[in-house]
Amino acid sequence: MFNYGGKRFDIKDVMGTFEKDSNSVIIPLQATKGGYLVDNLGRRVNDKGYLIDPSGNITDINNKLIWKSSDLKNGEFPKIFPFTKFNIARVQGDFEMNPSGNPMLKKATNGKLYDN
Repeated sequence: MFNYGGKRFDIKDVMGTFEKDSNSVIIPLQATKGGYLVDNLGRRVNDKGYLIDPSGNITDINNKLIWKSSDLKNGEFPKIFPFTKFNIARVQGDFEMNPSGNPMLKKATNGKLYDN
């Protein structure tokens, strides 16, 4: 995934380490002092399980800023995925091409176009 600055990161690098309940929901722990949440390794996390700094910014395992708290919505960051392996054949219909290189589609009685 990517952040707004274009920096690539893996979800495992911004997620804390937790025990999970029977529904696979993470169980953050309460810090003994300060009243904030921590993971099993004692690192500060938000309620979604992401590693955070004292200002609520999401950081990676090396404490490098990945997402500003102002970019988060309900503790979640926007999911920006790379789309580099798009294959037009997966979304293209089955049709013939005319000599000009345009698709020859059939027209239904309601006016909509369809392929073979």
